[in-house]
Order: sequence, then C-alpha cells, then structure tokens
Amino acid sequence: MYNSTVVTTAHGPVRGRIAGSVVSFKGIRYGADTAAHRFESPREPAPWTETVNAFEFGPTAPQDHPDEAVDRADNPFLRMIGLTDNLPESEDCLFVNVWTPGTASQAREAGDPAPARPVLMWVHSGGYSDNSGSSPSIDGAALAERHDLVVVTFNHRLNVLGYAQVVDPLAEPDSPYAASGNVGQLDIVAALEWVRDNIAAFGSDPGSVTLVGQSGGAMKISLLLTMPAAQPLFHRAVLQSGTASAGTAVRAQTPAEALAVAARLRAAAGLPANAGPEALAGLALEDLMRAYKSVATGMTTFGPVVDGAIVPAQPFSQESVALSGDKPLIMGDMDTEASLFLFTRREEIEALGRDGIVERLSGAVGRAAAQRLVGAVEDSRPGIGPYELAVRIVSNALFGAPTRAGARARAAGAQAPTWRYRNVLRTPAADGVLMSPHELDVALVFGNVDTAAGLNGGTAGARAVSRLLGAAWAAFARTGSPVCEEAPDWPPYDRDRAVLLIGPDPALAADVDGPVLAAVAEAGAAGGAGESPVDWFTVLLP
Repeated sequence: MYNSTVVTTAHGPVRGRIAGSVVSFKGIRYGADTAAHRFESPREPAPWTETVNAFEFGPTAPQDHPDEAVDRADNPFLRMIGLTDNLPESEDCLFVNVWTPGTASQAREAGDPAPARPVLMWVHSGGYSDNSGSSPSIDGAALAERHDLVVVTFNHRLNVLGYAQVVDPLAEPDSPYAASGNVGQLDIVAALEWVRDNIAAFGSDPGSVTLVGQSGGAMKISLLLTMPAAQPLFHRAVLQSGTASAGTAVRAQTPAEALAVAARLRAAAGLPANAGPEALAGLALEDLMRAYKSVATGMTTFGPVVDGAIVPAQPFSQESVALSGDKPLIMGDMDTEASLFLFTRREEIEALGRDGIVERLSGAVGRAAAQRLVGAVEDSRPGIGPYELAVRIVSNALFGAPTRAGARARAAGAQAPTWRYRNVLRTPAADGVLMSPHELDVALVFGNVDTAAGLNGGTAGARAVSRLLGAAWAAFARTGSPVCEEAPDWPPYDRDRAVLLIGPDPALAADVDGPVLAAVAEAGAAGGAGESPVDWFTVLLP
C-alpha cells in the first residue's frame, strides 16, 4: 500500500501519493465533461464528498485519427523526445496534476507554518492540436523536489474541439458558440482559476503563479497575455520556442480565417454549407475527428481567434503589451529549432543545394528578398552547407523572428522586464545533424534528462544546461528574476538587446542573429503580400 495524504479541494477531497519527499496528485478534475456542451465554454465539475484517489493521470484530449491506432510508447520519434504517454482519449479531459514537496495539512500536522511555495504551471506543447500534460518528460517530481516548487500540469481541449470557430463571433456575440474558437484557451483560464482557489492547500501561494510553456504551450501563453480574463490569475511567464507575435508568421487567426476553416470542416463532415453549429456539435466524436483530420494541414490549422472579446488583440501588439506589461517575462528559442522537423529530409535538402534553396525561396518571397535572406545567414555562419542553411532560415522565421518581435515590443512598452535567451546546447543524437533542435530543452527544465536521453544524449553538457534551466526558472518563479548562481550575469532585454546564450558555458550576446531576423521579417512581409502567407515549413523542401 502506498503512503498517501488527503487534500480537500473546493470540489471535494483527493488523495495523493507520497514518494520520497514529494507528494503527487494526478487526474484531479477541474472542469466538467465537455462532451455534453461541445464548442462551449468550460463548466465547473459537480462536487463530490467521497475521497477520490488522485493516483493516475486523466484522459487526454482527443487528437488521433479514430481509424489509425497510435502507440506512442512504440513510436521511435516520440520515444526519442520523451512523449510516450499512452492514455485514453476523451472529451472528458479537464484534469490537473500537482507535485508538491508538502501540503498545508502535512505542515500543520508537523507543527510548521503553512508553506507558500511558488507555483510553476506548465502549459503543454503540441501546437494547438496535440499532446498532454501527462508526458514522462514533464513529470514534475524532480523539479518540485530540487527547487522547492509546486509544479502543475494539465490537459485542455485541443484542435477542432478547442479551437473551431463555428459561428461568427462578431455577428453572433450572444450565441452559446460565440467563444468556440477560443474554448481551449478558456479551459486554461479555468485551470488557472482552479489553481487560484485550491493551490494553497497543496502548500503553495496562489499569488505567485508562473506560467511556463514550450512550443504550442508558449503560443498559448502568448494568447493568455492578451486575454483580460487571464490577467489576475498569473504573475510571470516563460515562453520557450513558441512565441506568437503580431506581424510575424506565428499569430492568432482572424474571425474570417477561422470561419473559412470551419466551412471546410462542415464540407469534410458531409454537412451542407449552411448547417448550423448544432450540426457539428451533434456529430459522433469519431466522425468529427475524421473530418478534422481531413482538413488540418498542421498543428495550427485550428487555433485561437482574435474575436474582439475573449482575445481582443494579437499577441505582443501595443494593446496586448499594455494589458500584460506588468508581468515579467522570459522569452527564447533553440539555435536550430527546425532541425527536429527537417533532419529526415537532409539528403534531399543537400541535393537541392544553395542555388536551389534560393530558387525555392524566390518563388515564395521574391528573388531580392530571398537573396538577402540567404546572404544574411551565410554572413552569420561562413561556410554553412545547404542543410544547415535551410534549417536556420526556417528556425529564424518560425521561432527566432516572433521571439525577437515580442521582446522588442515588450522593451518598448512594458513596465516589467523581459529576458531573452538563445539555447545553443548541441546534441549528439542522430549523428549530430539535429544540432540544437526544437524540444531539446523540455525534459531538461524538469530535470528529467534520462527520460529524453534519446534526444539530449545524456551528456554532461545536457546535465549542465538542465541545472541552469531548472535553477533560473525556479529563481524567476520565486523572485521575478532569472539571475541565480547558474546564470549570474543575465541583464534584461532593453536598449542593449542582451541575449543569454544558454549552453554548458553560458555567455551574453547582443541581439543575436539580428541581421538574419531583419531579413526574415522583410522576406515574410514580401511573401505575405501575396494571396497567402509564406509556409516556411514546406517552402524549402524539394
């Protein structure tokens, strides 16, 4: 029998498992089953009186094709990056997980004062379409123990269930479906409200909540920073490899864009063009997911919508910075993010060559912008080959440019400081061709190096960077500044544009890759002037 302890939440008592010096509570319900009110705002769960064992994670949000079996534990790529959770999928997916060094009741029993630890709340990756808060790489036990934090992860609605705008929010603001394009974001707000109302019982301070997210998680936090309802619920944020920012390739959808996606969804589901939202809401889950999978072309096809109410403005616009500029932020990216997505196409890209890359870019952004962008990358990395050239172009377009734009907007208009970094840790995985890829830093933040050793190599460098990230993020959660023993010299990103290069031997740089990112912005503007914006993930592929 496991050692356990009970915490009484606002909805009912839950029992957590004690393992060493950490208590874990998994699968605590923070919202009602969403199936009965699909596309509508989240609702509170019904209260319970009997103690519920919080020993296992709750179901993940639906995300897989219903006719295609997915075994994450047997997928080589997912094993490499530590995303191997094989849990049932269900629209009943609003569950939160907590790791704490000790609860308030345990402190009382020991005769100690109630602890008030900072909260580090992780928003999971996967664009707006995939993944969960239950992956082994983001198990919060080590992070909670080493840095005396309370760590929270959670699931929320994704893809067509969380981000499908099924009515015009401007024309029908009173419809129960008006918020349908943003209910995934509203689920996150509901999880934050659960933290506000309950986290003190788990030994934490609801007045000290730091949101941290990578990739899609950082994109969702970018949106939370522009949502009025979210502002009182968190106090700091860390955006890793996924800043969404106005005027860049990574931004929120307009209502017209989101409604066009919903029109394709209705057609794919075999519904007439004038079918009301109830028709989609009434579909069997399997039929809806089949239609979704036939429409989605990536992890952001269905995404948050600037509806003028829930999301009033684009992330890091002047309006957004004015709203959330009192919150300290850390923003950054990996050195070669796109290698995770392009390394399997390396031979094809090498065969394309430098001139072929210029030609393909020219078709999307025009020859002059293409030549300037390629030249800027080559000037910054003399002797670079075609594969790394392509990786750096895509990395800077989709990750570096939005991060820089967001940091510059904050430096110009926010009251609270912003810190910017570039993670330059190299991994030996895949014979070194991954370099510094997307996802490399996730398990390292949590101190779970061995869980994702297939990606980070389990090297001494990876362990050193893990120590730095854990310590700096914990310091930031505790004090509002990432400066700590492992990162003693990290000034904010202001007029000097200081960027911390995170690696085994961290160092400061000024406006890292500035000329490249300026050329990316020019190329993106040129490409966006056409009928459709640049698809940076595919533009360079043969």
